[in-house]
Amino acid sequence: MRSPFAGFADPLRRPRYLVWSGVGVIVLLTVMMASLAGTSTRWFCNEVCHVVHYDNARQYEASTHSRISCLACHIPVNLDGLRFTAEKAEKLPDVWHVLSDSFHLPMNEASRIALTMPEGQCTQCHNLATREPTPADGIVIDHTVHSEADIPCAICHNRVAHPEIFDLTLPGNEKHEDFMTMTACFRCHTLTDSSPGEFAAPGACSACHTPGFELMPGSHREDGFYAEYGDSSGHARMAAAEESKTAAAGEFWAEAGPKIREKRPMLLSRILQIPHGELTDLPPAGVVNECSTCHLMSVFCEGCHGVEMPHPASFTAEHAALGDADPEMCARCHNKTGDAALNDTACDQCHHPAGDPRVAWISEHDEAARATDDIRTDCYRCHEELFCSVCHVRGEKATRY
Repeated sequence: MRSPFAGFADPLRRPRYLVWSGVGVIVLLTVMMASLAGTSTRWFCNEVCHVVHYDNARQYEASTHSRISCLACHIPVNLDGLRFTAEKAEKLPDVWHVLSDSFHLPMNEASRIALTMPEGQCTQCHNLATREPTPADGIVIDHTVHSEADIPCAICHNRVAHPEIFDLTLPGNEKHEDFMTMTACFRCHTLTDSSPGEFAAPGACSACHTPGFELMPGSHREDGFYAEYGDSSGHARMAAAEESKTAAAGEFWAEAGPKIREKRPMLLSRILQIPHGELTDLPPAGVVNECSTCHLMSVFCEGCHGVEMPHPASFTAEHAALGDADPEMCARCHNKTGDAALNDTACDQCHHPAGDPRVAWISEHDEAARATDDIRTDCYRCHEELFCSVCHVRGEKATRY
């Protein structure tokens, strides 16, 4: 069999092989360069590659960075040609996910990209020595202090290029947390001696807010948020919602946190030492109870309620003794009459003295009313005289009093 390289032994045919070999190399290099250039454009990222990430692409197009190349943020800065090519090659397996529409959603769970993005990705364009930051009114942010503490920009500015101002449409997709919220600040800032993250920064109002800034949220001034001996259901609902939210976030982080911490760069990145940044180990903002950003809750809540809040699991069995010892403690929440003189009757809402505490009072109150000798003394001592007619005549839902 004739060897395919036999032509190289023939001096007359050798130049032809050299020419065609050179042409092949040039064509290959041209294709590679064109591929690298073409796949590095905003058009390719958003219209071809990330068409399966339509939600992210839409947010990007509406952001302040919409004219900035995707690679400016998502490829490490100052890579040489070899490492740049390797970085791009590591994305080749994504082609299958694009064709099969099998990308895992939500992408970038727990904002891992922000937690690992080096500061240099931002400072290649934003020079804080020459650029004056413009925080919102009433906010003071010392970027130098954060930079000196090795806190990268994306730890706070995680949604700057993907603000998620549109509803998400892809099945299984979920919006990410915005780390520019106050609860996200308290992953590091704290009113106690410790924080849920790896840093501990002062949580005093003056650390981040200007003098005269209105610290009380608008929700706290709404009717029904809190009123002594009146409707205080607003703050109770908010406290319960925060407790539920932080519990869910804690469960999520207990499962997702170890996976995020253990995730390593791909093989080529490790071999060529492509710098992808170190993980800043901060939990989701959801683990921070919003109430705790202003109130030292172990002191503030119990200082008002006089008992552990939210009520512990053992409260049902123990609260009778607590109420007998201090009826005023129960009345702080349960006397809605507006009259402190009726504090002793607050427990009657659930445990009416004329009824069986094991039975709902509404189901037996009519028998008690029939049996009373003087309804004016026994019932109207707490209720207004028209109280009964609200239900029995008008058919409307009555207040307890």
